Amino acid sequence: MSSLQTRKTTASDFDFIYNLHRQTFYSYVEQTWGWKEEIQLNGMREDFDSLLFEIVCHEGIDIGVISVIEQQDALFLNYIAILPLHQSKGLGTQILNKLLEQAAVRGILVKLDVMRVNPAKALYERLGFKVVDGDENRFLMEWRNR
Repeated sequence: MSSLQTRKTTASDFDFIYNLHRQTFYSYVEQTWGWKEEIQLNGMREDFDSLLFEIVCHEGIDIGVISVIEQQDALFLNYIAILPLHQSKGLGTQILNKLLEQAAVRGILVKLDVMRVNPAKALYERLGFKVVDGDENRFLMEWRNR
């Protein structure tokens, strides 16, 4: 079975989350809007202080982070990132499948948005997400239990 677990964040996790954000999203943000360190740091601080983040652990090691917002009719995948060293090993798929199972049991959608330049869109499509809207920078995607 899976050796993935999640744990609630503590104040001491902020540096890990921000460094993870920088490692995983820098090139996409730079291509889309231009990376401005102060804006990214302040934005992550605001999100960290106001949203529920969970640290993703694999075999006891912190490897990523996820944030899911409960909406009335859906789970909104607000944020997901896996350290580059642990990407392309099926771990993101395991995390997402767990989220999709939770939504299926509850009979609700899963929603997310993804930057157009982010190759994770292909993973979301492989898992059954469909583009339902978007703008010049992002796609809004939804998953429905079939």
